[in-house]
Amino acid sequence: MTEPRTERGRETRDKILSTAARLFHERGVSATSVEQVLDAAQAGKSQFYRYFPSKEDLVSEVIRYQSDHYLGWQRTLLGRIDDWDQLAAYFDTLVASHAQRELVGGCPIGSLAAELADRNEAHRRELAEAFSLWEASFEQAMANMKAAQKLRPDADPRPLAATTMAGIQGGYLLSALNKDVRPMEDALEAVLAYLRSYEPPREE
Repeated sequence: MTEPRTERGRETRDKILSTAARLFHERGVSATSVEQVLDAAQAGKSQFYRYFPSKEDLVSEVIRYQSDHYLGWQRTLLGRIDDWDQLAAYFDTLVASHAQRELVGGCPIGSLAAELADRNEAHRRELAEAFSLWEASFEQAMANMKAAQKLRPDADPRPLAATTMAGIQGGYLLSALNKDVRPMEDALEAVLAYLRSYEPPREE
């Protein structure tokens, strides 16, 4: 991607990028043309090709954009967790955010992965790295809970994080598919119950 030299150029590039991220999330990459992105962003083709040599380059930048924005939000939420109430609040926040978007598009990272993983190896690697970063943030949250003695000494944060990620993605997918928030609520309730099975016994 060519870096803009002026503030106006940066604004145009950022508008194209954020618009593409929104449309790819709502409609999918294949179903969204460059022309549709430009119409929605109120930008011209010459502006597009000044900053993005091709649609594939735009897709790569959208992956980075979603990683920066969505995973930045995730890291902020997960960095606060060291007890069960905070963990439950995190899951509630995911559900509320998905419902606020009217269940459109599923997970911003997961929807890209579902569409692109088998189509483009470079995009697959970029998305795998994004998921690794998200999972690492959740693994750190589990480690924080373990350090706070909210998890048993035998609890391993890594597989707990992997299981949680699978539950989150499944919840996003089924809620988006059924246009019903309950599958995500049910999935995350099941994940929370599983994680709480590693809670230390209460002292009498």
